[in-house]
Amino acid sequence: MGSAEDNSEPKALGFAESVRLTTAFVGAMLEALPGCLGVVWRGNVGRSPEMWLEQSRRSFEPFPDHPFGLWMEIIPFRSGETVGAYTVGLSAFIGREIEFEVDGLDQRGVTLRVANASSYLIANGLDKNIESGTVYKDDDENIGHVAVLHRNSRFRIGPVISFFSLQERAGRLKTYQIIPSSLARNHPLLIMLGKVGLFDPAKSENLIELRPDHYVSEARLEILDGGVSQELSKMLATDAYAEADTNARRALASGDIASARAFLLPRAEEVGELQKALQLALTLRDAFLFMPAAPRSP
Repeated sequence: MGSAEDNSEPKALGFAESVRLTTAFVGAMLEALPGCLGVVWRGNVGRSPEMWLEQSRRSFEPFPDHPFGLWMEIIPFRSGETVGAYTVGLSAFIGREIEFEVDGLDQRGVTLRVANASSYLIANGLDKNIESGTVYKDDDENIGHVAVLHRNSRFRIGPVISFFSLQERAGRLKTYQIIPSSLARNHPLLIMLGKVGLFDPAKSENLIELRPDHYVSEARLEILDGGVSQELSKMLATDAYAEADTNARRALASGDIASARAFLLPRAEEVGELQKALQLALTLRDAFLFMPAAPRSP
């Protein structure tokens, strides 16, 4: 704290330091005043007084011995045949929770990996070893490679570090159209692009792989398709498109498909950018193609 003679001001504690100090203080209170029924940490993690009293003695121990289990909860769930887990309370330290869903693990294996990752992140923060896009090989050879993405939770718990199997070996992935065929058949812009071979809903750039067991059903969300239609209509309602459309129709009438394609190519590129943005949004869970299913007990 500094001596009175040099007039040093006490340094403000950081969040992690405050957590450790508070944990130790609550442990001391439990020992001094027996009869407590339990401890609720930050309003979302509950612990028995016995557990808190025992683990709080390690409040100032460094990683990996710090009592991180008092500060966060690990919630197991089942999605299809996969047992996974997500955390509650970790975001107070690093701004994100963990959402772990890797094929081939039982509940104990999942909990152990989530606990180890949580303990490490509380001590070290989001360092370069857990950057979004990282791929690592699990210690269990049967698990294979695991990918990491920083994205939003499909369970609506906010930003998460998502751990998932890099190669889907259970055969549960299905391919879906980002811009559906129904919209391609009815929207004037896509109809025109389709005539000159500049848009095909079955092409790879318009496809995304998803696991249907992550969702309530495979009924597309109207809000997403409605938003896509609006964006396409904005492209349509420009002077540049009106001129391109007129020229393209004249070229088609004379059988000059190559010229028609050239006139419409800038609009097709705009649609391509929209497809890329939608694919990224669906991958990061900033948008959903279907209604996400709630977690269920393993």
